[in-house]
Amino acid sequence: MADDFVSIPDRQIRSSPSAGKQGGRASHRLRGLAREASWWLMLQRPLRHTFQTHPDLVVLPNDAAFPYDHIVRMLHGRDIPFLLMQEGIRFSLPADKEQDAYGRGGAAAIAAWGESSAAYFRAQGAPPETIHCTGSPRFDHICQTDWQPQAEQLRATYGFGKTNLLFLSNPIDDQGFCTTAEKMALVHRFLVEITPLFADPGFHLIIKLHARESLSAFQAIAAATSYPQRITVLGQSPLYPLFTVAQAAVVLASTVGLEALVFGLPLAVLEIPGVGFVHDYVSGGVALGLYSQRPLAPQVQALLSGQGVDTAVTIAYLQNNLATRTDAAEQVARVITTLTR
Repeated sequence: MADDFVSIPDRQIRSSPSAGKQGGRASHRLRGLAREASWWLMLQRPLRHTFQTHPDLVVLPNDAAFPYDHIVRMLHGRDIPFLLMQEGIRFSLPADKEQDAYGRGGAAAIAAWGESSAAYFRAQGAPPETIHCTGSPRFDHICQTDWQPQAEQLRATYGFGKTNLLFLSNPIDDQGFCTTAEKMALVHRFLVEITPLFADPGFHLIIKLHARESLSAFQAIAAATSYPQRITVLGQSPLYPLFTVAQAAVVLASTVGLEALVFGLPLAVLEIPGVGFVHDYVSGGVALGLYSQRPLAPQVQALLSGQGVDTAVTIAYLQNNLATRTDAAEQVARVITTLTR
């Protein structure tokens, strides 16, 4: 195997996996034109130059979303094999049908997080012998790091209470589940309806945003509540120490739900109106569903008290989703070594 490893490209080239419902057909056409322009003007030439060296293997996190779909075609044209490393939990996005093609790009091998993902890739048509349950190096890092010192620093900086609820937002509007206005209305309703929980002087709400979300927009909603001093909205703050600070977590549609379970937190999923609960956290029995047509305060109180948490079910779920949480990097390295031998 070659000793040289080259990371390409050296900057973020995919800002969003999908355009979102609010874009409409015109927005999708413009996005398509922008993608093609960026490919031909910015990406195609340096990638072509890199692949002229004919590397033994290319490792990709995606084989369907732009620009990885273009990269895959380029690799196939040069007979260069690639390893697909799973980048997150899998669920269909209503605004981006290309995501449904994830795993169908003809990878020489697929590094799946666990058996649940392996089943997904088999259903996509990937030959079973190419699928390897390696775990995820990200979760190795999570489980092997002491997050307590950073957690205490955050607690001192922001004055978190004894009971901290962590609301983990993500761009469900970009994913196509709703418009941005609908998402912000959902968040506003959540903040208003859990007002009774602030009667506990130790209760604190921490809202952690995705990098593509507007910090000022969320701060404005928090400032309009009855207890703005006990709501902290964080943008670029580190995520994992917050799991150590929190007593429970609420998610919308993201891999952070799996991360919360790894940290041992009671988990809930906020129902998206007209969509329901995204992914299998609720149906899999590892998360409470926060139903939009019911008062949210008692549902969140049940979450904080640990109601509905079944340790055995959660352990089985994690084992099915993560083949290992100790040596995933080594497992992936073995696959790479085999492919390049």
